[in-house]
Amino acid sequence: MEIKRHCLRDVKKILSNESGVALMMIMTAIILLMAIYGEFTFESKISRIKATNVMDRSQAKLLAESGLQMAMTRLKLYKEAFNKLESNETAKSQVPPQLLNQLWEVPFIFPIPLGAGASGAIKDTVQKFTEDSLLEGSMRVTVTNISNRMNLNLLRFDTAKKRPYDPADPQGQNLIDEDPNDGIIDASPSAIQNNVSVDQSLYFILKRLVDEKKEKDEDFEQRNANINYQELITNLKFYISDYQSLMTDPMSGRAEADFQRIPLAPKYGPLSSSSELFAIPGWNDELIELIQNEFSVYPSAQIDLNKLTANMLRILVPSIDDEQIRSFFEYRDNPEQPKFFNSIEDLKRWVVEIERIVADTVFDERIEKFTKAGVTFGSNPNLFKIISEGLYNRSTYTLVAYVYMPKQESAGTTPNGTTKPPKNSGESEADYQKRTQAVAKQPTQLLEPRIIEIQIN
Repeated sequence: MEIKRHCLRDVKKILSNESGVALMMIMTAIILLMAIYGEFTFESKISRIKATNVMDRSQAKLLAESGLQMAMTRLKLYKEAFNKLESNETAKSQVPPQLLNQLWEVPFIFPIPLGAGASGAIKDTVQKFTEDSLLEGSMRVTVTNISNRMNLNLLRFDTAKKRPYDPADPQGQNLIDEDPNDGIIDASPSAIQNNVSVDQSLYFILKRLVDEKKEKDEDFEQRNANINYQELITNLKFYISDYQSLMTDPMSGRAEADFQRIPLAPKYGPLSSSSELFAIPGWNDELIELIQNEFSVYPSAQIDLNKLTANMLRILVPSIDDEQIRSFFEYRDNPEQPKFFNSIEDLKRWVVEIERIVADTVFDERIEKFTKAGVTFGSNPNLFKIISEGLYNRSTYTLVAYVYMPKQESAGTTPNGTTKPPKNSGESEADYQKRTQAVAKQPTQLLEPRIIEIQIN
């Protein structure tokens, strides 16, 4: 009994002791403060990281923009040098075009990399340049000549250019095409020999690329087993041509139904970006990727003969075989003795005289057909792709710019890029040669390069 009373007394004493409550309250407060401090510290670190990333990206952007400006400056220097040489025949004969192209085609990397065999003087020069440049981070700038692609906007049917105006019919309901085109693609293998229009060329190249891809990729063949080339090309023409201008095309009704089904309103104007192709019914990513090295949506005064692809060569000379194509690239791109094509006459010499693929009259007739279709050939690049990449810490900023450098032809230069005007009837050979020499002395001038599209990656 006595033990029981002692136990009850001890329990009451413990329960009546309030000193432990204060300790618990203090511990709870400390835990809460530590949680608040941890959250505040975490948010501060996140904010600091965000601010650092924004600053790094801004610095990378400035580096990329600086690289783009430097590339544009190099293209302007190329333009000035080209125009100066065109005006000075003596200097022009001493400076090969390949050397002139180095003003823009050599890539620029900062900091400048040094090879293992670099001399001490070169290392000191590069180090001093790096210290004096005030640039922080690194950049890579490349300029590529893309003047070897056919412009898809040549498919566009322009009412003002293709149809004569009739005051009695202002709406153009009864107008007849000056150059009738029923819009039907000729699927025969020999069609490209007689028809060099852009739509027929597009069909020829696209089908060839698709067939080659199907042979290598079975999955691609299954995904693209039922390609309707006629529908693809008509939808593209319908998208970019003037409103109701394809009245003579029997496939235009089908194209209009395809756009209404999406639904998508056609642009009724020229393509300004290759990304627009993805919106056209029937054109998927794989098909667009196949033709991106053969066609573009950007203006080009001419196709650069020194950048001809194998498929473009097949369009120019349909009777050429694979062995002759290999011979062409070995001849043109020989690392020891490369051949630079200054005009269509140089290509004609290889086709007619060296390889003897076709007769000179056949070649001339074919080039004339291309000229009428709006496709010309030359040697001076005028369409460029600039890739400028800025890197700072972990941030990367890339600018992709497409630059067009218009070409102002001399008054007597023929549309296909040659300096030989057609001979007039009754004109003596001496007078013709004299007039030809006078035309050749009139220089071709390049105008200021202009950016026509910028993509940010």
